[in-house]
Amino acid sequence: MSASRTFLNLPPQKQRRVLDEALSEFARRGYARASLNTLVRRLGIAKGSIFQYFRDKAGLFRTVFHFAVERVIRRLRRVRRATRGQDPFTRLHHSLTAGLELIEQDPRLFDLYLRIMFEGDIPFRSELLGTLLRFGRDYILDILREGVEQGYLDPELELETAAFVVEAVLERVLVARAVEYMDLGLGVHGVSRARAEEAAGRVVDLLRRGLGRP
Repeated sequence: MSASRTFLNLPPQKQRRVLDEALSEFARRGYARASLNTLVRRLGIAKGSIFQYFRDKAGLFRTVFHFAVERVIRRLRRVRRATRGQDPFTRLHHSLTAGLELIEQDPRLFDLYLRIMFEGDIPFRSELLGTLLRFGRDYILDILREGVEQGYLDPELELETAAFVVEAVLERVLVARAVEYMDLGLGVHGVSRARAEEAAGRVVDLLRRGLGRP
């Protein structure tokens, strides 16, 4: 973590407020254009306080990243626990619809992800992307491995390759939901969440036909 002991000693509610406002600023403007002056004005604190809490702007961004990612991880872990024992494609569909729900409930979380994905001026960008991709791969790998054990998937399925493909497909659906030019006929951008979930179901059904045990 890049937060100082001074920040960690703040009351939890104040910590969350600082990180929540910083998340809004970075998600809206990106790393390079995010303004610490704007941030401290909204928080009603002195600019020097930010540098007491975090070593620099990069340290603040790293802390905000982990703050945002933890919210996503908590949601997906709840989905994984709630669907354990179901077939892997039902579980993948629930996971994907949870992502669509998160984009609707707090667009900043996915906006920050898109900033990291597409903007090259972010410090330690490869490290942050690696953190996200490893979690996604391991999350899906766990679902697929259980699917093999339950007999839903071919026991000879090459799990690492399958997890790579599935993670890439589901991530693209979420990007298409947020970015119009990435949709290309899938039908998830600019529609109601119900219609987006129907399109997500069609994608998962294709995965079922490709990976499911005959």
